[in-house]
Amino acid sequence: MATVLVLIGIDDTDSYTGGCTTHVGYLLAKEVLRRWGEEAFLDFPRLVRLNPNIPFKTRGNAAVALALEVPEGDVEEVWRLALDMVKNNARREGKTDPGLAMAVGEVPERARVIYKMALTQVVSRGAAERAGLITWGGRGVVGAVAAVGADLSRSTFELIAYREGERAAIPAEVVRLMEALTYPFTFHNLDGRRVLIQPRGPDPVYYGIRGLSPPHLLLAKSILEAHGYKPAGWVIYRTNQATDAHLAHGVILAEPTPYSYYRVRGVVVEARRVAGRHVVGRLDNGLAFVAYRHLGRLASELERCVMCDVELYGGLKPRFGQLFLYVERAYVLGRYAPSPSRCPYCGGSLESLGRDRGWRCRRCGVVFRSRGVRWLYDSSIAKAVSPRPGEWRHLLRPPGLDVEVAGFFSPRSVEWIS
Repeated sequence: MATVLVLIGIDDTDSYTGGCTTHVGYLLAKEVLRRWGEEAFLDFPRLVRLNPNIPFKTRGNAAVALALEVPEGDVEEVWRLALDMVKNNARREGKTDPGLAMAVGEVPERARVIYKMALTQVVSRGAAERAGLITWGGRGVVGAVAAVGADLSRSTFELIAYREGERAAIPAEVVRLMEALTYPFTFHNLDGRRVLIQPRGPDPVYYGIRGLSPPHLLLAKSILEAHGYKPAGWVIYRTNQATDAHLAHGVILAEPTPYSYYRVRGVVVEARRVAGRHVVGRLDNGLAFVAYRHLGRLASELERCVMCDVELYGGLKPRFGQLFLYVERAYVLGRYAPSPSRCPYCGGSLESLGRDRGWRCRRCGVVFRSRGVRWLYDSSIAKAVSPRPGEWRHLLRPPGLDVEVAGFFSPRSVEWIS
C-alpha cells in the first residue's frame, strides 16, 4: 500500500496549574508507535520553541510535532487519534486554547513562513489558518502550524522524563556527576548549585536533559536511574532550543513592536539600578531597556556601560506608556570617551586663559575663542555578555556550543522513547 508523509503539530494544551504540551506529544507518539510501529517515524518527535514574549502564552511557549509516514488510507485515523489525544489531555483553563494542525505530503511554504514569524512576533490565528494545513482549535493553531513548518536543520535534543506522583528533588552532586561524564554532549544542567534539569511547576515533567547526542542523553538518564531517580516514561525530542533559531530564521521587524523580539544598536546614555535591584537604562535613540537583577553579570555590565556602543537583544513589552526592551543578551562594541581638543595647527595642548577669555596653544601660542571636545572610541573593551546559565532563554545559543553534530542522528539508530 502506498504511504504518505504526515506532519502533525500540537500547541497550547498546558496551563499554569498543570499539564504539558510535550506530555501530550509523548502520549501521541506512544500510541502511533503501538499502531504503526517505529518505521512510521521519519524523525524524532519535535519540540519547537517560539517567541517567549507572547502575552497570552501559558509557560514556555513550546509546540510539538510528529513527522510520520503512514499508509495513505490511514491519514484520517492519524488525525482522529491526534484530535482525541488533545481533547482528552488539554487543560482547558485560564489562557489555555489548544490547537492542532496537519500537513499531508509537502509542507506548504506559508507554514514555513508562519514558523519564521512565530519565532519573533505575534501571529494572528487567521494567518495560521490560511497557511494551507488542516487545522482545529483555538489560538494554539498558531503554534501547531509553526511546529509543522519548523526548520530544524540546526537542532539539539532534549530527553524529557515524566513522573507519576511527587517530583523527587535531584541533588546538585548527582547532576554534577552526570555532567562530568557527559559534558559537552549534555549542557545547561547546573547554575552553580542550582539544578536546571528539573522544573518547579505542577506539570508532569520529572526532568529534562538537553544535549547534542541521544546516546549521551541516554547515558545521563542511566546515571540518574542508578542513583534512584527513575521516571515513569520518557522521550527524546529534536528541538530548536539553544540554536539561535530566532536570529537565523526569525523575521525581526525594523521598528520596535510590542511583544516582538528585537535587536538594536545604540549608545547607552543612562543606566541605573532601581531600588538596588533591576537595571533600567536608555539608548541614544530613545529606546528604554531593562536588565533584570537575576541576569547576573549582564545587568552589572550594562549598569557600568554608560557611553558604551552596544548591541542589545531581547523582547519588547509596553510598560508605563512606552516600550521597554527586556534584555536577554548584549554585545559591547566599544566606548566613547571625551578627549580635549588640541591645536589644529601644531597639535599642541590648549590652556585656559580664564573664564570667557578663550584658550591658548602652549606650543605655538595661537589663541582660540572656544575649545571643542573630541570623542575617542575604544574598541579594546569589545565583548559578548550573556546572562547566568539559569536565566538563558530556550532559544539562546550558549557560548561555544557546536550544534552541527546533532543532525547526524535518526530515531532508527538509537532508543528514543519508553
